[in-house]
Amino acid sequence: MRSEQKRVLILLGAMVLTIGLMGARLYRLTVVEAAAWTSRAVTQNYVELPSFGPRGAVFDRNGRPLATSEPVYAALLYDQDPEHVAEILPELSKLLADGDAALAEEISEYVMERVRLHQKWGRQAEDLVIKTGLSQSTVAEFIERQGEFPGVAIVTQSVRRYPNGKVAGNVIGYVQPISEEQLESEAFEGYHPDSVVGKDGIELSYEAVLQARHGKRVKAVDPAGRPLGMVEEIDPEPGHDLTLTLDLDLQRVAEEALVANLEWIKAQNDPEAQPIRASLVALDVKTGAVLAMAQTPSYDPNLFIKAMTVGLSAQEYEENVNIPGSPLINWSIQGFAPGSTYKMGVGLAGVSTGVIGPYETVHCSTTYFRDPTRKNWYPVDQGHLALDMALAQSCNPYFYEIGHRLGIDGLAEYLTQFGFGQKTGIDLPFEHAGLLPTQASYGDRWQPGHVYSVAIGQGDVLVSPLQLAVYTATIANRGVRYEPYLVQEIRSSAGEVIERREPVVASVVEATDEAWRQTFEGMRKGGSHPLGTAYWVFQDFPIPVAVKTGSAETGKSYSDAITVAFAPIDDPQIAVAVFVEGGAHGSWVAPPARAVFAAYFGIDDPGPARINKAN
Repeated sequence: MRSEQKRVLILLGAMVLTIGLMGARLYRLTVVEAAAWTSRAVTQNYVELPSFGPRGAVFDRNGRPLATSEPVYAALLYDQDPEHVAEILPELSKLLADGDAALAEEISEYVMERVRLHQKWGRQAEDLVIKTGLSQSTVAEFIERQGEFPGVAIVTQSVRRYPNGKVAGNVIGYVQPISEEQLESEAFEGYHPDSVVGKDGIELSYEAVLQARHGKRVKAVDPAGRPLGMVEEIDPEPGHDLTLTLDLDLQRVAEEALVANLEWIKAQNDPEAQPIRASLVALDVKTGAVLAMAQTPSYDPNLFIKAMTVGLSAQEYEENVNIPGSPLINWSIQGFAPGSTYKMGVGLAGVSTGVIGPYETVHCSTTYFRDPTRKNWYPVDQGHLALDMALAQSCNPYFYEIGHRLGIDGLAEYLTQFGFGQKTGIDLPFEHAGLLPTQASYGDRWQPGHVYSVAIGQGDVLVSPLQLAVYTATIANRGVRYEPYLVQEIRSSAGEVIERREPVVASVVEATDEAWRQTFEGMRKGGSHPLGTAYWVFQDFPIPVAVKTGSAETGKSYSDAITVAFAPIDDPQIAVAVFVEGGAHGSWVAPPARAVFAAYFGIDDPGPARINKAN
């Protein structure tokens, strides 16, 4: 009996202890930890959304706008209940499409798909942009009929504008919604999936600078993710502004000159001339600042804004983007054979290393005496020439001989000082490094005769128009090579200077005084001596110009044409490189360089007086 009572007492004690522990736990949850759990519950019922501010502006060197952010009207859907959306969408889509039935259908399909995805992902609290870039008449009609569209609001958003259209389009670049690849990259860590970001040019290179610092909007939501109201709102900060080194007037002149030059070349009806695309780069000799970077064909970055806002038709895409010449690629930073413009570097290498005497001449016959299969470009014997006239008349045998004596690796070792075979460091994406050939780079293809092709800027040599401009400016500086750059200054939206670029010396080319003197003299004679290859272009130009022309055989039915020049000779200020794929003859592409010099020096110039065909 006593043992049974004992067992009952133990059981009752255990029950009391359990109840006590449960009570203590309940007391802790309901009293002691109540505030913490309440806070956690509240946190789970709030959603934080980003708000996007205006992107920083881009200006030319004189403060003229190249890219701006302007307010536009947009239709915003904040009640994403599927039944509600399905009810109002047919009429809303017609209104926003300005009566365009096909566009209205696209809007409806887009909105219903986004609503479905937002419901699936629990993102119903996020505002859904239905359409942006609305006209004032559309906004006015919406206001009149607003009662028909509950859950929809018209707001202002910031959109990118490029006030000069195609001018400098390939330099500035464009913006588009962020891609999945970008979202997953380290460079775009922390970006929202709805961000609009740079895709090319300065817009991409300086994305982190131009992008506004996001604000936030905090909404209360029910357990299903439906919005209940706004709790907190913090405004975004505008992005920083950029001032470029480009001169808008010079850029426009360069682009117009290239277009006119291609039309002129086509009009010559030369079977060797099939102009496809052209590029021109102008640099400040004393700093490396890019004054102009032009090309044709080019594109209008506003097309991509139109694609995001009101839509881009297939015809507009075909007529403006999907055209011969691939306008979306910046051809100023892609590699091509430089042809005879390479000869200054080869001549400097020969004289400065001592493999050829400073006054030594080479017979510039129609063929090269060591290898009769190697031809001179000119069908008449040019006589025995030293470096200066070899440059002026573009004598191939003279430079074949330097290549023979110095060898391909010796040429590469010297010419690397000009930055060939390496990126220039320009603040643009997708720059090509080019190729400075060596015996090793040829691999199993190597033949001793390859050095002759390389010595006249052909074979495997690849140099971009920008690299050619840097090379020309380096010669103008007697060996001081500056790193080229486009952004001069970064400022806050309030005007505070954040960063200012200073010139950077990339290297100093070693050459003898006599080598420099003869190179300058040869380039001077190229434009002023009756036998100079660019004489017909510059003979009557009022400022003395140093110039070298070239053409490059590419294995195709046409030759590329190149001209490099700087001015004035006695105090160089500006260097220019012009490249025309399929331009046939080097001097044929010199007129755009003359047009740029005339604009830079403020000369009212009618252009070359007569036409000629030369290397």
